[in-house]
Amino acid sequence: MRNLFFLFLALISVAACQPKPDTAGRSPEDPAANKNITEVQKVPIPSAWTLVSCERDGKTVPAVNDRCFIALRDGQIGGNTGCNGFGGDWSGSPAKMKVPGVMATKMYCEDAAEQEAMILDMLNGTIELEMVNSKTLLITSGKQQLKLARDDGKLKQ
Repeated sequence: MRNLFFLFLALISVAACQPKPDTAGRSPEDPAANKNITEVQKVPIPSAWTLVSCERDGKTVPAVNDRCFIALRDGQIGGNTGCNGFGGDWSGSPAKMKVPGVMATKMYCEDAAEQEAMILDMLNGTIELEMVNSKTLLITSGKQQLKLARDDGKLKQ
């Protein structure tokens, strides 16, 4: 009888020590309960993305050339604004990155000046990344958004 009591006590202790999912009162089947986990898993690291368009204050402008891309590596972000190369560090998660600013070369390209200013401004603070599908990424900061298409060939640049 004494052994049965200790076995019962051990089973209760094991069950009580099992980690519980943090769903904040939501059902595990609720997609919102696992939104951040899903986003982190969907944004691939490393990956590279070519700019399709920029949006600021509701106005969408297509990319000015095919040189603009953003490469995401573990803790690093870099690429080209359409004129200048840039690079820097990031922390946080692939779904919500904190970028304390990037360093960039200093050439002037009239056709890409507005696009470049927007990109470099976005990469100085917190950006949110959202996969639309396996080939499309949205990067948002405030009222600005970049739409990018996956192009991992740019990882070699």
